[in-house]
Amino acid sequence: MSGFLQTWLFVASFLPWLLIDRVGRRPLLLGCVTAMSAIMVVQTGLIYNVQTHSSIAKSCGIGAAIMLFLFEGFFTLGFQATVWVYPSEILPLRLRARGAAVSTACNWIFNFLIVQVTPPAIANIGYRIYIVFAVLNAAWVPVILVFFPETKGLELEDMDAIWEIEENEKKTGKGLLQIVES
Repeated sequence: MSGFLQTWLFVASFLPWLLIDRVGRRPLLLGCVTAMSAIMVVQTGLIYNVQTHSSIAKSCGIGAAIMLFLFEGFFTLGFQATVWVYPSEILPLRLRARGAAVSTACNWIFNFLIVQVTPPAIANIGYRIYIVFAVLNAAWVPVILVFFPETKGLELEDMDAIWEIEENEKKTGKGLLQIVES
């Protein structure tokens, strides 16, 4: 199972190459995190039935395995490439390297945390861990909506200009239109 899942991860990792510049970062992140949350809700029900209803355990087990493949596909599509590309795109040149380093460190630390926490969580709270995962995924929707600007179609230099305008607004108290008019 693990071999098939990792092979699927590898194959699916080529899909963002085709979509990230066509669809945009925010739509990929929002769509995929929403789908991942919904998959975890379905996974909760399937694993609950595997553990409590022996008559349908096999069918639910197959469904739970399918949910893992779907989750991995949406994770790969929305996050596998985007978390590496996006941090360097949204920061000005002077912070780009540090921002990419912090992003990479956070990515590895949280992946490590998930790997370390999940087995004892499954042992202690069973199927309920999928509720936690569903809630954590759903919590990202408002964060992405409010704090993640779309960078599709922007050059890195465009982001530098946006940050420069932002800094000018803070220094002068004038917005973009006021700067252009003066």
